[in-house]
Amino acid sequence: MVAIEKELPSVAARPAAAPATADAIPLALRRSGGSARQVLALSLIGALALAVFASRDLSTWLDRLGGGPVLEPLQHAAAQWNGAMDRLGLTRPHDALRTAMRRLLDWRWDTLP
Repeated sequence: MVAIEKELPSVAARPAAAPATADAIPLALRRSGGSARQVLALSLIGALALAVFASRDLSTWLDRLGGGPVLEPLQHAAAQWNGAMDRLGLTRPHDALRTAMRRLLDWRWDTLP
């Protein structure tokens, strides 16, 4: 058999590598970002998820701000919202996470062998 020799392409003929960026996101993906409407929708979904699953934190945060004619209705609404989420059982993940964190913080690291 006869071997066929092919010339290797020169360095100038090779396709250029994609330029590196600081966060390693390729430029092709960076250019195809979301629209303003998509960002707004995702922000609203995130705010709703926080309102549902972090209702205890919202209520206690508003209570720590003090009182006043503007804050009192907000504190009352947050307390009612927290009560509704508690009745639905949606505060259980929050309570379980806080309990686990308290246990970890109370654990004595100096008792290890």
